[in-house]
This record gives sequence, structure tokens and C-alpha cells, in this order.
Amino acid sequence: MHAGAVGAVGGVGAGASDRRRDRRALRWILAVSIGEATGFAVAAGTAVFTIVAGIDDPLRLVLVIAAGAVEGTALAIGQYAGMRADRPRAGWWIVATASAAAFAWTLGMLPSTLGIDLSSPGPLVLVAVGAVLLLVSIPIAQWLVLARPRPARWVPVNAGAWLVAILWTFTPSPFIDEQSPVALVVALYVTAGVLMAVTFACLTAPLALRLFSPAGIARGGHADE
Repeated sequence: MHAGAVGAVGGVGAGASDRRRDRRALRWILAVSIGEATGFAVAAGTAVFTIVAGIDDPLRLVLVIAAGAVEGTALAIGQYAGMRADRPRAGWWIVATASAAAFAWTLGMLPSTLGIDLSSPGPLVLVAVGAVLLLVSIPIAQWLVLARPRPARWVPVNAGAWLVAILWTFTPSPFIDEQSPVALVVALYVTAGVLMAVTFACLTAPLALRLFSPAGIARGGHADE
């Protein structure tokens, strides 16, 4: 075969491979974005409802933690739907993610629930430690149920993605106060949740393709790196 023809065939093959990779990436981004955005809407909506309804602790805390577990379940289902190969056991994946999400919401609610005074160094250190635990809770829980050998990069990549994505949840604060209409508060936080979900999905897509697609596994995606 002529060298030019060989190059053309190779180019077609590379193009087809790129298109398949793009489709797999889009599948992950859409599935994870829908799952996390839906779950966060439930959790944030529940938190707003407890405030509007005047529900006090400990019932408020219980309701929000339960909603956090729903968020984790929705995220886990979205991630599972985005995986193409070598998926962990569905039940363990969902339970691990839901439990870790409930734990993360517990940590997030503690400062306001306990009325922690952030003006002194001691409580600030505790809050900082809690923030780190919040970021790594879901990645560590998921890492524990991944197929062996477990990929070492799962925890730092996902924790880093959460660190960036979660910043969206702080954006509504400057635009609302105690007099803001409930509909506006909900709309802003739902929008922030969607942006957070898409950001997280995009940042984790490259690693997900390496671990959960046939092509990625063939290239050694499950090597403990």
C-alpha cells in the first residue's frame, strides 16, 4: 500500500478513536452532572425548607443529613451510568457514596448547629480540619469499593475536583439575605448546584475514562499510580 494511503487510513482510525473518546467523555459528564445536580437540588431544597418552615435542631439536622444521603445516591447513580467497563458493585458504590455524602453534610452543618465561634484560633483549626475531611470523604469511601488494584489517583483527583466545584455554592451569598424571596434563593442555589455538578464532572472525566472505559483499561488504567 502506498505510504499516503497508509497515512490516510491511520488518520481515519485516529479520528474514529477520538470520536469514541469524546462520546465516552460526554456520557460521563452528562450522567454525573445530572446525578449530582439533581441530588444537590434535593439537599439544598431541604435545607431551605427547614429554614422557611422554622424547623429546629435536631430534626433540622436529621432532615438535611438524610437529604445529603439522597444527593450521594444520585451522584453515585450518575457516576455508575457514566462508567463503561470494570464498574464496581453497584450496591457498594451507592451505599459508600450516600454514606460519605451524609457524613459530609453533617460536617458542613456542625458549625451552625453547634454555634461555633470562629473568632478564635481553636475553632478555626477544627473547621479547617472538618473542611479537609468533607472534601475527601466521598473520594475515600468510593476508593474503598473500587476494583483492585485501587487507583491511587482517585482520591486526590476527586478531592481537587470537589475543591474547585464546591466554590460555586458560595456564589449566591452576596445576592441574598433574610428578606430575599424563597423562590430566588432556591433558583440561585439550584443554578449554583448545576454549575458545581458540571465542573466536577468535567474535572473528573479524564480519570474516569482511564479507569472505566475499555480503551483506558487496555492502556493500563488500573495500575496503582
